[in-house]
Amino acid sequence: MQGIFSREFDPAFNLATEEYLLRKKKDDIFFLYINDPSIIVGKHQNTLAEIDYDCILKNDIPVYRRLSGGGTVYHDHGNLNFCFITNEKQGDLINFDKHSTPIVKALESLGLKVKIGKRHDLSINDKKITGTASHVYKNRAMHHGTLLFSADLTVLNKCLNGDYKNFKSKGVKSVRSTVTNISDHLRQKISMEHFSSYIYKYLLSYFKNALPCELSNDEISNINELIKEKYGTWEWNFGYSPVYEIERSMEINGSKIISYLKVEKGFIREISIISSNNAYQSEMDKISGALKNIQHNKPVIQRTVPRNSLISHENLLKLLF
Repeated sequence: MQGIFSREFDPAFNLATEEYLLRKKKDDIFFLYINDPSIIVGKHQNTLAEIDYDCILKNDIPVYRRLSGGGTVYHDHGNLNFCFITNEKQGDLINFDKHSTPIVKALESLGLKVKIGKRHDLSINDKKITGTASHVYKNRAMHHGTLLFSADLTVLNKCLNGDYKNFKSKGVKSVRSTVTNISDHLRQKISMEHFSSYIYKYLLSYFKNALPCELSNDEISNINELIKEKYGTWEWNFGYSPVYEIERSMEINGSKIISYLKVEKGFIREISIISSNNAYQSEMDKISGALKNIQHNKPVIQRTVPRNSLISHENLLKLLF
């Protein structure tokens, strides 16, 4: 077993590292990392349905998609992420309890009473401290999760306030749970730095013959290429979402306006905006024509549609998101 603690706080780098270690390495590995403030969605989720889009734009919080399934999570410097990548036999590739056990024992050694839930999450006093997910590549399994230690739960709750009812989609929906920080349950207060170092050292001692390792320059170069190709792209983080449809209606200056759009791979493929006011309809048709086949992305739409007196950018975005 090799133990790696990332020196980077870039979420794209750490997510790309997980995929690189899974697909390109042959050793059993545990990988720990801490990300800058960010939102991480599951592979099969509709990104826009999971987040408060206005909140993340206002707070400049980036969104990334990970390789595994499961729900959306918030990361910041108070959140320690763990990843186990192991060679397994067919039929035993996914074993959540096996890979959760080292983390549970590490937390119990700090005097915490940790419970494994039905959804393979970990909790203290019935409040969630981690969610877990997995991904399989050939005979290698990746099991990873988050550990809320001193995360900003206010930002977490605001940014993950998705609005599923406005989207028609087959994307996997997150199951929201009451969460808590590990630091609030420790008898003796410790820093995030102390906590993350403790978990790393505990895992090195837990696995027999485990060795601390670092990424080589060549490996870092390959990981950076994966960021350029995948984890740093809008096409992966937003465009990979399943096909979805949105219908909206609102009243502007006494006229009812109804919008419909269908989005595939992040691009608006079908769109109609219908107004009860014939004087508006010509302008709505122009807007629809301009938006067809562009990214379903607020900044892109604002740049594409000129400002006019009939419908403000603010109202237009309400119709389209």
